[in-house]
Amino acid sequence: MPQSKSKTLAKQGRNRLEYGLEKDIEVKFDGDWVSSDAGILLLRKADEKLELCELAASALGEWRRADLVKHKLVDLFRQRTYGVGLGYEDCNDAGPLAFDPVHNLALGRLPSENRRLASQPTLSRFENSVDEVALSALQRLLVLLYVRQQKKRPKKVRLSMDTTHDEVHGYQQLSFYNGFYETYCYTPLFIFTDDGFPLRAQLRAGNASPAEQSVRALREVVHELRLAWPGVRVELLADAGFAVPELYEYCEANQITYLVGTRRHNGLDYHVQDLIVATKDRFESFGHHTEALKKYGYLADPKSRKRAWRQREELIRFAAKSDGRMQEHFEEPQSVRVYGEFFYQSREWSRERRHLVRCEYTTEGPDLMFVVTNATGDNARRLYEERYCKRARCENWIKDLKTYLKCDRTSCQEFNANQFRVLIHTFAYILLWSVKGAAAMSAATMQTVQLRLMKIGAILREQANKVVLTLSRYSTSAELFRAAWTG
Repeated sequence: MPQSKSKTLAKQGRNRLEYGLEKDIEVKFDGDWVSSDAGILLLRKADEKLELCELAASALGEWRRADLVKHKLVDLFRQRTYGVGLGYEDCNDAGPLAFDPVHNLALGRLPSENRRLASQPTLSRFENSVDEVALSALQRLLVLLYVRQQKKRPKKVRLSMDTTHDEVHGYQQLSFYNGFYETYCYTPLFIFTDDGFPLRAQLRAGNASPAEQSVRALREVVHELRLAWPGVRVELLADAGFAVPELYEYCEANQITYLVGTRRHNGLDYHVQDLIVATKDRFESFGHHTEALKKYGYLADPKSRKRAWRQREELIRFAAKSDGRMQEHFEEPQSVRVYGEFFYQSREWSRERRHLVRCEYTTEGPDLMFVVTNATGDNARRLYEERYCKRARCENWIKDLKTYLKCDRTSCQEFNANQFRVLIHTFAYILLWSVKGAAAMSAATMQTVQLRLMKIGAILREQANKVVLTLSRYSTSAELFRAAWTG
């Protein structure tokens, strides 16, 4: 292609491609009512079903002068929430999307009106205008939304509680250095139901411990649930970061079944040392060599675990098919798993509590997992595998919020504004969660939902009595889109 011709086309804002076809390929950015975000209408449909943005706007309350209002609170909330759901997590994205026809249509504006959406400064002022009273109301709204979308009263509500970190890159209010994560951050706390619906999204200071404010958050969630469903049974799953006496005592006093992981220490190892030895003997009976143990089931040579791990990794990395290498053989190491239970009372506890133990023995030695619980009836294996292990799904839901919906964009100076941002991203997650359920995509991540159902190109045509969106007949997501639209 001649250089002078390329410069001319570049000035005209066009690109041309020649690679042996009978005709050139030319790209222009001069389409009028064309959008790449047709899936925003699915978010609006889910929003209308849940009444999410209307309830959220009413929880905020109007504080502006009526004669100066250009954008309603509900429209600001919709614009920000829908944008996050579509992958536009920053307020700066409001500029390029100001006249997008589908975004305007989702906010109840016809494309022919040619109206501009709220600008980045307007959205930033909106985020920084929320106080603690409104934030508390929005937290309660999460539980209300869950109750509203349930068709009937559940027999039991299973909750999973976990925390994560939001790294900061400035001097945001209440951001501190966290030694565990080794960075300056916030440490938000999340509570989900067993189907992935968030009931709590609480931003906390960066130096907060995992269990800090967890009892208060759980108390408020359970209070709202039992206001809607008096006497409903509640079950809580949490990892070892929440293994504190205050949580146990609150759950026991309020008829909440809990299964909480707890860290290994000598007091617990004393009760299971015979189980460890029995598991070791059973593992060796299959012809495996293991290292010697000392008191309480610890390895006599602490470096032997790392040495065994390195030998196994080398075997996986260096072995070839000619050596008999099978990928599926190395993915799961050979092991023996045994379960047990006992009662144990720590020095600061008011009573002894039931502990479950899972002992898994491999060539690297024993791997122990302890769970403290007040559940009765089932044996240790069933409680651990069928109930406690479901806690791990909470990490995937947090991953959806952080990795795909970017809820860690807590870059505002004020803490309340950052808390509001976390809630906006959580509400966007709820809308996508509703769309995912309608499309029967239960195993999909939020990124898959965004790519398959949100980022769909469409041409808009406004007629006398309707607005028609034309989507590609070759779209691979046509059936999913229809299912989500009618679901």
